[in-house]
Amino acid sequence: MDSHHRAPSRIDRAQILKRATAIGVLGAGASGAPRIMAALCDPRIDAREVQCLLHKEPALSARVLRVANSPYYGQSRSITTLDRALVILGLEAVRGIAAAACLDRTMSRGMDQSPIDMPALLQHSLATAAAAESLARIRSPALASDAFIAGLLHNLGILVQMNIDSPGIMAMIELRRAGDNRDMRALERENASVGHEECIAVIFEAWEMPESLIAAARHHHDPMAAVELHRTLASLINLGADLGLANGSTFTLEPLPVARNTPAVAWLGLDEGQVDAVATALPERVADLKHALLGA
Repeated sequence: MDSHHRAPSRIDRAQILKRATAIGVLGAGASGAPRIMAALCDPRIDAREVQCLLHKEPALSARVLRVANSPYYGQSRSITTLDRALVILGLEAVRGIAAAACLDRTMSRGMDQSPIDMPALLQHSLATAAAAESLARIRSPALASDAFIAGLLHNLGILVQMNIDSPGIMAMIELRRAGDNRDMRALERENASVGHEECIAVIFEAWEMPESLIAAARHHHDPMAAVELHRTLASLINLGADLGLANGSTFTLEPLPVARNTPAVAWLGLDEGQVDAVATALPERVADLKHALLGA
């Protein structure tokens, strides 16, 4: 088949925003999970606003409490209210838990029609978030919350990419099935009208997220291309994603583990033993988070 030899027309920012709005991720039509997720990702949101947001969503509140009481957070005392969760776990952790629940709901909307294994994509997102958060706690604890949220959402651009260019995505999937193991961006350059990194970066910009998260989204495959100020967060997401793939949390477009990004490891000031320790603990952490969040 010659579909991968086509010269795809390029998609600009306005077109990305239009498609993201059409599928309910952005704009006045955004409601439910995407709207809540955007609010939760705003670093200016305070504890009172988070409480108000979650109190309006009983099912989401229940999920937050279930995760808060799970082995993922290692709590010995039962957390029965959102107030208590905010006190015990902190605002940033509660934001991350709620964003994870919203991501599941957002991805679930297109599962039946998607050519991509959406549960596997969600698991990769959870694994990236857990690994990036764990890595941040070693060298950059102040970035742990941002690492979790950026890792969690770094695949969201794929949903917009699928809506914009289904033929391009199908061409990439066919190449993967034929044994093409090149970097995902190489496949995108040849077959897709827009990259998934650009899609999520444009969404983050529309959500008015901090420049550090936008840079992490735009450069999570090549963190050393990010400006120095934001390279640490981009490196955390890159390495977290690599560890997720090595953990077996692969998906249709990234079906195999990849080599660790040595420059990213060096930039973070980590040694291989520290990264190995995170990798060893990751399967259990992902299982705990997935069970608490999805009941699976």
